[in-house]
Amino acid sequence: MERDFSFVFSDDIEFEAMQRAVLGLRLNALRSFVPVEIFRGGAIGAGKYSVLLRAKLQSDEGTLRDEQIAVWAGRIVGALQGLGGVQRV
Repeated sequence: MERDFSFVFSDDIEFEAMQRAVLGLRLNALRSFVPVEIFRGGAIGAGKYSVLLRAKLQSDEGTLRDEQIAVWAGRIVGALQGLGGVQRV
């Protein structure tokens, strides 16, 4: 299962910092965490960029439940917000 997260970050936050924060959560079902799209300009202020991040989750133990995914997604959002990211809705 894939879950997308859209955030706005300051230019000084690189993807490697996002990746470290998310991998540091040690989510056993997280198979990959990658940037899908980066956007600058338009409604995104100077010195900032928007990034679409994709987490791929898969369990070796069985089918993932919505409740599990919601908890993990919340932890990912919290880690990215801890870096100063603002989630786009």
